Amino acid sequence: MSISVITPHYNDPNGLEQVYKCLLAQTQASWQWVIVDDLSDTSIRKKIQDWHQLIDDDRVKLICNAQKSNASVCRNLGVDSALYNHIVFLDADDTISSNFVANRLIQFKDFAVFKNNAVIDKQGRIEILKAVDGSYLNYFLQAKFIWPITAVLWDKSFFNSIGQFHSQLPRLQDVELAIRALQQSTDYLVLDNTVDFYYNVIPIRERRNFLKPVCEAVYLFISELLNTSSLNKEQISLLSGYYYLCVKYLERSGSLENVSLVQRNLMLFYKKGYIGLLNCIFGLAVLKLFVWNMLSPSLFLRINRRIFKPSVN
Repeated sequence: MSISVITPHYNDPNGLEQVYKCLLAQTQASWQWVIVDDLSDTSIRKKIQDWHQLIDDDRVKLICNAQKSNASVCRNLGVDSALYNHIVFLDADDTISSNFVANRLIQFKDFAVFKNNAVIDKQGRIEILKAVDGSYLNYFLQAKFIWPITAVLWDKSFFNSIGQFHSQLPRLQDVELAIRALQQSTDYLVLDNTVDFYYNVIPIRERRNFLKPVCEAVYLFISELLNTSSLNKEQISLLSGYYYLCVKYLERSGSLENVSLVQRNLMLFYKKGYIGLLNCIFGLAVLKLFVWNMLSPSLFLRINRRIFKPSVN
């Protein structure tokens, strides 16, 4: 039994070297690592090609895209080239413990979630995140992202059967995939594991260029991708959390440049019936007051949290 580890890459050769060190330190050596380079700068691509040739490890496969795409496309290409039927995704800036591979040599059907995980901040401090129980689908439906991409061990056949990652989403790719998987799977595991992977996080206040791609992703997700046919009324009511996500990024961005995208999304949620008329009117009014500098950022966020952020688990 073995696993294929898929890593999308762009301009981070040091990250690749660190991941390789982690893989070499594994207690179980039966793994494949597929790196998909997304048209890195010419000098960097040459560097990783030379490095790949130098390590001369048959377990490591390097794929170089001929044109720029995105992480989702890279991950899908990696899966297409995977030798093994058990798949895990690992970004180049994340870290795994020496027992990571061994812990994933398990029997499961569609996918398995290793729900306990940790994050590393810019100062290198490690925080063990609190794992959740209950309706996992409901958490994702209300924009609570309860496990990162590396937490999931996929059966390749199931991953392909649900359509892989959506290649056009600028953000929320792993969230949209998790919702699809939870809706379509009839047999998956959620494990109370010992933490064995650590992913780097960027504080939301530093993500000043994230508002537009987040708003665009939410619009595409809500308008076209989300399958609500099997959702009950309570689950539908949770979706307003994705509008609150847009509001949160607007407040953190420190700019009103893309406020029209936030307003567009608010109207989409109303037209879809995910929020009522009164909440839509109130949301528009609060947005206008914020644009006119009549509400402080903290008050703007607090009001929207009260109206649109779901509290049901």
